Amino acid sequence: MASASTCSHCGKQREGLKKCSVCKKAAYCGAECQKAAWKKHKKTCPPPPSRDDVIGKINASRATKDWAGVLKWEGRLEELLQGQPDAACDAILSVFAEAHSMASTPMGNACNAGMQSTGTEHALCAITLNERRVDLLGKMGRFR
Repeated sequence: MASASTCSHCGKQREGLKKCSVCKKAAYCGAECQKAAWKKHKKTCPPPPSRDDVIGKINASRATKDWAGVLKWEGRLEELLQGQPDAACDAILSVFAEAHSMASTPMGNACNAGMQSTGTEHALCAITLNERRVDLLGKMGRFR
C-alpha cells in the first residue's frame, strides 16, 4: 500500500492527498485517481459499518465520554436519522448535541480535533439542537 504522501493509483508524490473515507489507508490525488483505482481497491477495502454498528459505537463513545469518538460519525448523521421514529431521531441528535457541548469545555476539545481530522465544521456547534433536527427532518421530507 502506498504511503499517505503517494497516490495509491498513479504513484505521484504529493502533499494533501485525500484518503479513502472507509479504510483511511489508500490515498489519492483526487476523484479521478480514486475512481480509476476503485475496481482494485474495493477488493481490499472493508465495507463501511452498518447503521446499527455506528449507533453502537456512538453509544459506547458516549458512555466513556469520548466526545471525538461521537463526533467522527457526524458525516453520517442524516443517514442515521433516515427512517427512524421521532423519538429515535431526538435521541441521536441529543447525543451529538451533548458531544458538541462537552467538546467546548475543559474536559475535552473534540470539536477542534474533529475539525482538524475532517476539515469540516461541526454543524451543531453553531445552531441549536431543535434547528438542526428541523433542518435534517425537512431534508428528508418529514416536517414537524
